[in-house]
Amino acid sequence: MPDEFIATWLTSTSPSPRYTRFEHQPLTEQIESREKVLPALARVVFLHHNDPQDYRQDIKALGYPGAAQAVDRRPRTANTRMGNFGEIVASEYLHQMLDYDIPIYRLRYNPNPESSMKGDDVLAFKFGNEDGSDREILVGESKAHQQFSRKAVEKAYHQLVEASRRPHPISLTFVVGMLRREGQPKKADSVLAYLNQFLPHKPRKRWLLFLVTGTRPSDPFGCLQERDSVVDNLIAVDVRIEDLAALVNSLFEQEISPDEL
Repeated sequence: MPDEFIATWLTSTSPSPRYTRFEHQPLTEQIESREKVLPALARVVFLHHNDPQDYRQDIKALGYPGAAQAVDRRPRTANTRMGNFGEIVASEYLHQMLDYDIPIYRLRYNPNPESSMKGDDVLAFKFGNEDGSDREILVGESKAHQQFSRKAVEKAYHQLVEASRRPHPISLTFVVGMLRREGQPKKADSVLAYLNQFLPHKPRKRWLLFLVTGTRPSDPFGCLQERDSVVDNLIAVDVRIEDLAALVNSLFEQEISPDEL
């Protein structure tokens, strides 16, 4: 598993009192800590895109470092890198800070790594007790842009609304299939149990909108607060990251040797 670095890098600050329709969690980058967390951050970006066992086998067959770029599934397209980075930070925040389980790194299974992957950006779980109580499922949408975009926030929220209208997340069966493929049948069964309508305890559903920007918007979620209503159990997280575009490109181009995995 990747090193835990979010708490060193990002700090929670006071939520805006203006936002009363949802839970707001602003994060602040500790820029003085960036250098310390860069190796772990680069590694987690790599691991969200590449299975270490497959990567080692490919490198062994083809040779290192000449073949490394050829088998590395990290995208080279700037927009795709930015979008994937937002998804990765959102997933790691949920796992490291809020104790959610992220069963698979879905970006590993993107049939076209240079394009954004279809489906829910983030699907996270709390598996609760053996009797099915205290279970929770979270569907998240992430947006990462150098410049703040109100339209991007509105689009992400619309996607969450559409997801909330479905009986279960569209990515859930995909997660089950990938877990079985990875040889994790027990975890697959635990995820599949969220489709079982006969369990006595219904899982709690939560929704996440995770916004990463290179600028500091004064009112990042104003378009949500202005609505007549929002989906229940919504958490909106925003974080500004200095020199975002340059950081993202450097992370996606960082050389990772098989010995580091």
